[in-house]
Formats: sequence, structure tokens, C-alpha cells
Amino acid sequence: SLSTGGFSTKADSIGAYHSIMIEWITILLMIIGTTNFAVLLLIVKRKWDRVKKISELKLFAFLTIVFTVIVGAILSYSLYFSISNGLRIAVFNVVSALSTTGYSTLAYQIWPPAAILLLIILMLIGGGYGSTAGGIKLTRIYITIQVLKESFVQKISSRHSIHKIYYYRAQGKTEITPKMMQDTISCITIYLIIFVIGSTLLCFFANCSIKDALFEFSSAIGTVGLSIGITGPQTSAIVLIIEMCGMLLGRLEIFVVFIGIHTIIDMVKEKRKAMC
Repeated sequence: SLSTGGFSTKADSIGAYHSIMIEWITILLMIIGTTNFAVLLLIVKRKWDRVKKISELKLFAFLTIVFTVIVGAILSYSLYFSISNGLRIAVFNVVSALSTTGYSTLAYQIWPPAAILLLIILMLIGGGYGSTAGGIKLTRIYITIQVLKESFVQKISSRHSIHKIYYYRAQGKTEITPKMMQDTISCITIYLIIFVIGSTLLCFFANCSIKDALFEFSSAIGTVGLSIGITGPQTSAIVLIIEMCGMLLGRLEIFVVFIGIHTIIDMVKEKRKAMC
């Protein structure tokens, strides 16, 4: 175990305390940290009618409940935990992964592959738009779900009329425009492409299983901080560089990085033309 440098009387993380109270306080703080700052302002002002309509909060609650039940059942069945203990471990680690906080209460090396896969999905989804969380972001996922839902309804419906689709954010009801759809789908597609490339590179250079590589790079690109054991003091430089690239792209938003690179290239070209 790693020393905490004297900050705590225990050498391990939160799980070493075996305290339900500490875990629930940490869960609350993780939820606050992954919530849009504009939403937090509404909560402070006690505008509950607007808060309960916000789309990404509903999605966060839905994902947390569903994944907690599934992960808890998997842990209880595979690791012979009681149902209550399995759900307790599940809810903490599900919120940690979805909020991209990076805390854990149980070593992931002993987790069953099915539960690891679910955590990978949560780390890819990430937290609230306009928060400190990483990942694709809940709002983008919600918009994509609404677009796919509308597309499916249009295909099976005998009526081919076009309906406007909306989502709720802190500022109120917002129409999902074609440009918003395009930007959202493009961002998610590029994010997943980089995720696949990075995971493949990790699998090769770290000489690990594809499961471990997917977990480690989803943590890197989502700036989560969880590890299944690949990243550590003895990790090779090339593996660390791959993860650093993922962290950089994930934290700065992929399009921002690409726009910055394109701007720098244009500036260099203009300077060369001026010199000629």
C-alpha cells in the first residue's frame, strides 16, 4: 500500500476505514463535483422545480441506480459477497467511475470481467457538462439517446412528420438543433476512435489483456485516475506517453486540441510565406 504522507492514520484508501458514513459523505462530494456548476447554483437558490427537470441529472440518477444494481449482483455472485455488501461496494465505485473522481474501495484486479466492462462504460460516459468531470459527458449521451429515439420512432411510424426534440439544462428547455446533433455525434465518434486506438496501443506496448488496456485507457482519456494495475512506478515510458496523450485530449476537449494544432500550423505557414 502507498503511504499517505502523514495525512491519515491509515496507509490505504477510503476502503481501509470500513466506514459507511465516510463512503456516503464521499459519494455526496463526488456527485457535487460532477454536477454542472449552473445546476449547483439552482440548488443553492432552492429552485427545485427547475432542478428536477434537468436532463443530465435524470440520466445520472438512472445510470447510477441501474449500474449499481447490476454491478452489485455481479460482485455478490462472483466474489461471494452478501447482497448488501455487494451493493455498498457497487454504488461507491459506480459513482466514482461515472463522476470520473478516481476513488475505489476494492482492488480491481479481483473484479469479475463483466463488472470491469460496466465501469469502462461509465468512465467513457463521464460526468456533467460544465463540471470538473471528464468523459464524453452526460449531456452529449442524453442528446444522442434522444436523437436515436426520434430516428427510431420516425422509422416505425406511419407518419413521417418531423418533430422538434428538446432537453432540459440549467438555463431551461433547449431545442436539439441539427448542428447540435452533428457536433455531438462527431465528438462522440472521435472520442471513441481515440479510445480504441489508445487501448490497442496500450495492449501492445504494455503486453496486457485487452480488458486491462480498455480499462486503463478509458481511465486516462476520461482523466479518472483509476488503475487496474498497468500504471505504476515501473511502467515503461512509451505506455506513460500513450496515457499522457489520452489525458491531454480528454481534459482539454478533443476539438479544442485539434483546433489549436490547426491554428499553430496556419501561423507557421503564414510566417514562412512572410519570410519568403
